[in-house]
Amino acid sequence: MSRLSRRTGLVLMWLSAAAACADGQPEQARTSRLQSLSEVQALEIKPRALQIRGWKTLTGTKVLFVRTSDLPMFDIHVSFAAGSARDGSLPGLAATTFSMLNEGIPGKDLSAIVETFDGLGAQWEMDIDHDRAVFSLRSLSDPAKRLPAMDLLTRIFSEPSLSAQRLPPVKDELRAALIAEQGDAAGLASQSIKALLAPDSPYSLPVYGTQWGLNAMTRAAVEDFHRRYYAARHAQITLVGDLTLDQAQAISLQISNALPKPPDALVSSAMATPGNVQSSHLELNQLQTHIALAQISVPRRHADHTALYAASQILAGGSNSRLMNELRHKRGQVYDVYGASVNWAGGAGLLTVTLQTGSSMSDSTVALVRSMLNDFLRQGPTAPELEHLKRRLANRNVLTSASNRHILARLVEINRYDLPLDLDYTMQQVQKLTVDDIKLAMNRHLSVDRWVSVTVGPSVEQQPLPGPEVAPIGQAEEDMCRADPGFVAS
Repeated sequence: MSRLSRRTGLVLMWLSAAAACADGQPEQARTSRLQSLSEVQALEIKPRALQIRGWKTLTGTKVLFVRTSDLPMFDIHVSFAAGSARDGSLPGLAATTFSMLNEGIPGKDLSAIVETFDGLGAQWEMDIDHDRAVFSLRSLSDPAKRLPAMDLLTRIFSEPSLSAQRLPPVKDELRAALIAEQGDAAGLASQSIKALLAPDSPYSLPVYGTQWGLNAMTRAAVEDFHRRYYAARHAQITLVGDLTLDQAQAISLQISNALPKPPDALVSSAMATPGNVQSSHLELNQLQTHIALAQISVPRRHADHTALYAASQILAGGSNSRLMNELRHKRGQVYDVYGASVNWAGGAGLLTVTLQTGSSMSDSTVALVRSMLNDFLRQGPTAPELEHLKRRLANRNVLTSASNRHILARLVEINRYDLPLDLDYTMQQVQKLTVDDIKLAMNRHLSVDRWVSVTVGPSVEQQPLPGPEVAPIGQAEEDMCRADPGFVAS
């Protein structure tokens, strides 16, 4: 199991009891009252009424909390501005420090930590990216389980051993991770796009650093990084679940008071400065070619972000997006297309489109996607496309308020980007958009000549794309999933 992203198990006995209760319900009570699918669109779907409570501790930690009492459990997400963008002159310093936190605390090594969480029925996870280091815990709300679980989690990032004996194996694991990344086509494409768009920034390097940086790593550098960046003022805490406000506040104070309190304020990482290279190919022996296109956009809090997010979803988000209709439904060339509008590189936005296709048609696929991107910038979306997106996001908004994990994800975004304290904010902003809003926002911030592209795959003889008439709508799905004609599902 990797130390870079670790998870322990959670066993909840009440799940089986809930299932038993469900099985005991009368058949009539479980029967749907819908008589046809056409009734679904006529239903007024309302999200749960959830109140966000927010505060900042005296030591500077920002906290958001939503109480849900459906299940006797809670989720906590603690993140620090301690991602690899803070590496400085030693690439890999953030990842090394993060991994060292996973190696033990006074009195408990890694195996003892895992055993303790398992014994409490708690789920523990860690992750790191260019911007933040994240620690999360799912625990039962019962004080007998909650209190020791929170004590252990707090000690992991406030009292790590950071022992000299554990530094060499951590460095070896990070070296192995760097080597493994060289065979990950999707990861290579994503990292290469960032290198094209911000060649002189830490975002151009892998999160795990470089072999040179890891070779030069010292325990003193790790200790200093932990003291500077795993500090109360650099932390954000997000809580969702069956806790009272007093309990949530007590948890936030427990964590915040245990963290280092350095005198220096956090210096913002530099904004991305695009390079001059517009395209790149990385050779990798595999059956298909991964393709990524991107350009720098606006920050998450910018007034035009919602319009550009909507544009990315209409273009490449979901099964009915423009690129999916053209590349899969009409031509049968891809399985899926992904579009995103995210923050990165010192707060700048990044608009991305990613897909994979047959290597012999990668060049023609990139050319078609570029052409469609340029047409989209000039023409904007259609009214039906925007209405479809509004319905899809409204329905998804209801689904993502149904579980603590989904609520937590939305609350973390609000916490991270200092958004209004409203779980429905983004969806509501999309509902207000017009076609002209999206078109004008795209033309203010995007340009046809600023798209950069990366392909990762084998160099093979290139072929033209088949015409859209080759795979009319309805046939692409059959082409993408070929079953034995004699197979019958039971």
